[in-house]
Amino acid sequence: MNTYSATVKLMVNGRSLYASTEVRAMNSSEARWLLWAQFGFHSIVAGPIYKTSPN
Repeated sequence: MNTYSATVKLMVNGRSLYASTEVRAMNSSEARWLLWAQFGFHSIVAGPIYKTSPN
């Protein structure tokens, strides 16, 4: 598993907020799918960017 970081856009009480998050996935495509599932289809602002090396 690899770690990917991303910035996502969140709606909280009618306001747009941006948050950095990390997700562990086999590749960046799977990381993107996980982010879409958790935060919504148009939520990814930047990333997913590979963060660590595999063990």
